[in-house]
Amino acid sequence: MNDTTKKVAGTAAGLVLAGGVIFGGWEAGWWFTSQNVNRQGHVIRNSYGNQQTLRDQITSKLGDVTSLDSQIAGNPSDVAQLKAQRQAIASIVCNDAEQVSGDPLPQDQAAWVGQNCEMGSAK
Repeated sequence: MNDTTKKVAGTAAGLVLAGGVIFGGWEAGWWFTSQNVNRQGHVIRNSYGNQQTLRDQITSKLGDVTSLDSQIAGNPSDVAQLKAQRQAIASIVCNDAEQVSGDPLPQDQAAWVGQNCEMGSAK
């Protein structure tokens, strides 16, 4: 090999190496961005404000379910519609309960969720 060929080969190898480093850095940047987004989402889901909102909504919706149970018992003509409405609200409760972390739900709410929910939706 003469000197010119060696220089061209060295330059080509250097360009390939630089391209690999640039591409690797670019990919690493996307990976770090993705990890940061996942971490931020986890922090938000477990934040006090979000957890309190979930707990408040569970309490409110369980009150709605109890009210609908009374209406179903006392109004046989609209049973199908009331049961569908109850099912939809119960599903919201179950979904919210699955997202609660940290302190457990109060015992009565946890018992209701245990009896009526399966994998985040109403049975």
